[in-house]
Amino acid sequence: MTSTQTRGRLTLLAIAALFALPILAAMYFYFADDGWRPGDKTQHGDLISPPLTLSDQPLTSGDSAPRFRDVWSLVVLADTQCDDICVDALVKIRQVRLWLGPKINRMQTVLLPADSAALPEAVRAEHPKLIIADPSLSQGARKVIGSYNNGQIFMVDPLGNVMMSYKPGVDMGDIRKDIGLLLRISNIG
Repeated sequence: MTSTQTRGRLTLLAIAALFALPILAAMYFYFADDGWRPGDKTQHGDLISPPLTLSDQPLTSGDSAPRFRDVWSLVVLADTQCDDICVDALVKIRQVRLWLGPKINRMQTVLLPADSAALPEAVRAEHPKLIIADPSLSQGARKVIGSYNNGQIFMVDPLGNVMMSYKPGVDMGDIRKDIGLLLRISNIG
């Protein structure tokens, strides 16, 4: 073999390697589990799968009573008394709703109390847009949701599906990020 042939073959191998190495590297990164990939989830809350469907029952009495339809809802369930954890959750959902700015009409905040004495008047005054569901009308929703922790926040989509929950004491930024993403990609509500 002459040096010209050897140099030609090395050039051919170099060109083949130039095209083969990226493919081999991609296959390695795809099949190897070295922990470099991002996580499988992008949401910050706990996804409820399958989602729990709430009835289209009004939340309060009256002709134009709000419902779990047509808008996104952040819901807090309260025991017999709305304690500090519950009040903290109410403050967080109020702040998330206010953060929406021009999209504020796409979100409602709801308290599902166990009885009508669950929220003191001073707290009611701080949350003028909070929908406080009639306890007799909200029992069906409470049964569908099932067990919960006081101050736990639930997200309900515009079709009435309880689809995500947040533990008490969750960072408001986590809820805000999830809502921002959902409102950006959702064409409903």
